[in-house]
Amino acid sequence: MPDPTDPTRPSDLETLLGTTGFGASSISSDIDGIAARLPSLAEVVGVTVAGPVIMNAIGVHGVPTSPGGPLHVGDEQISLRLNPSRLSSTLRTDPSALVPPTLRLFDLLGNTAHATYLTENSDRLAFESLSLATSVSAGHRPDPAAAPAFVGPEYIPAALPDRHDDQIGLFDSILLDGGTSRLRSLTQGHGARGIRVDTRRVIGALEHAALLGMTVTVAAAAPGCMQMRQDRLDGAREHRGQMVLASGRSRVMVNFNHVEQCWVTWSQGACGPTAAVEIYDRRSRCCLVVTHTGAVPRAASESWDHLTGDLAS
Repeated sequence: MPDPTDPTRPSDLETLLGTTGFGASSISSDIDGIAARLPSLAEVVGVTVAGPVIMNAIGVHGVPTSPGGPLHVGDEQISLRLNPSRLSSTLRTDPSALVPPTLRLFDLLGNTAHATYLTENSDRLAFESLSLATSVSAGHRPDPAAAPAFVGPEYIPAALPDRHDDQIGLFDSILLDGGTSRLRSLTQGHGARGIRVDTRRVIGALEHAALLGMTVTVAAAAPGCMQMRQDRLDGAREHRGQMVLASGRSRVMVNFNHVEQCWVTWSQGACGPTAAVEIYDRRSRCCLVVTHTGAVPRAASESWDHLTGDLAS
């Protein structure tokens, strides 16, 4: 797997702008403005690239939330949680021979964090309108360093210790720096309570959860962007370290060959202390979280507690 932090490797944005057929693209650094208009696109395919994890879902975008805001997760929409301070720009591209009309969000290195692909049921007029007020020609790309300042609810890193025991603190600590500080706290025994578990046991636990048809929240975490979904697991299959989780109109692909650590942690959720399986890549970044969010039936909560309790034992 290519290392996206390799300074000699061109970024995704540079590669796209240098590709024949992308000359009519438009680029924007107005992350907040573009994100707020995602629901207007109607049905799309939303894809988040999170290191060894790729998550895709077919549906309509909900209004993205920001760190410190509420968790809006379900099976009816594509749920994004964004930290604009870790995103640099968006790129709207017209259809090419192999790729439909696409809107991409890039991290500070210019690599794809999230891509939205239009379908035949999308609102093409809304897609075209994205470039009218916020974009410039791709030939005049803005400086990636000029990322917009965070304008969501007040989000001060120093406030995180006050929230490290709840689920909002869990997800926002990952959006802050990729979860590197959180992993350091886990390994040092500070902050959140957690137990490191073997990767093969995590694979087995996820397969068992799918066999039982458990409802879980899955969150794929790319730099500055987290795509979340809560739905029933319809199936799970692993072969030589490559795993696919199927849930409704969503799929999550995990390459466990590039996973370094897995942890079971506990944080305060709507139904009390709630376990989460956190998966970290070789750069100590959290790329996937599997847990419960919101109010869930008691039987579902007890089943999840039993599964994660066995995993952590």
